[in-house]
Amino acid sequence: MDQNRFKQVKSKRGFTYSYYFSAPREGKPTVFFSHGFPTPAYLWREQITALEPLGYGIIAPDLLGYGGTDKPTEPKFYIGSGLAQDAIDILDNEKIGRVITVSHDWGSRVVSRMANYYPDRLVACAFFGVGYGPPTSEYADPITQSAQIKQMVGYDLLAYMGYFIQSEAPAFIEKNFDSFLSLLFPQLPETWKNHMCTPGGAKAWIESNNTEPAPDKEYYRTALLSGGMTAPLCWYKVLVEKCNHEDDAKISPEARILHKPILFVAFKEDPIGLPIFGDMTHNNKELVKGTVTRKEVDGDHWAVVSHAAELNGMLQQWIQGLNI
Repeated sequence: MDQNRFKQVKSKRGFTYSYYFSAPREGKPTVFFSHGFPTPAYLWREQITALEPLGYGIIAPDLLGYGGTDKPTEPKFYIGSGLAQDAIDILDNEKIGRVITVSHDWGSRVVSRMANYYPDRLVACAFFGVGYGPPTSEYADPITQSAQIKQMVGYDLLAYMGYFIQSEAPAFIEKNFDSFLSLLFPQLPETWKNHMCTPGGAKAWIESNNTEPAPDKEYYRTALLSGGMTAPLCWYKVLVEKCNHEDDAKISPEARILHKPILFVAFKEDPIGLPIFGDMTHNNKELVKGTVTRKEVDGDHWAVVSHAAELNGMLQQWIQGLNI
């Protein structure tokens, strides 16, 4: 990614955001990329490289807590309405009216709230790995639903979240950063199921300083440790905060319905972002009324990178089919 294309803007909430920007050619739409944990906008480098030469506009922010963007350490600043407002402020700064969104992991939460609060600013939504997240109470706090989810899929796929929300987690992750990185980007696919999805497994792996080779280690060391891990982990901590539930409750029943065209690409080998969850939501006509295009790749959570060429082809074909 060309670092010279990054710009900054202060949101109405007072946070300075860093974002990659490339203006669209005449007649071409702009694509808004929304990353997850623990990857800044750098995650989207392959998609940007594919779309930018074709004339598509690109907006790819470092979301709150990441990269060149401010890093508040109070979970209350990570409520959905605030994150959506910040995203719209970036669009307004570039005078971009409507965008096609592409999201992954927690980035799907940002896009989901953009769809709830600012549907007129979205053309369509592509969800990679993690689908649309409705703001209903049953979806708001997956950590407390661990037992229910375990009963459904056979293992505790959100066990690691219980560690990530602990007050001591940021310091231990910073101290054992190589171990953390090797867990987040594992060499073996079963590592997540054996450690992320086992109660106490993530804590044990990280604090034992268990390290393996990980991609782009020096990039992530600089990008994440320069601001510390407290802010990125707020994306998890806010889930159990009262303010998050109150914020979601403000969204009207009608606003919870996603009417936009959807591309959902399931990552078949992701043991946490199981395709069944996206499928259940997108097949629920009380939540999704837009046309759903479903694709899948034989990749794990990081298929955005490992299967970039395949994903980029799906994305381009879908965008062309929107007939904007």
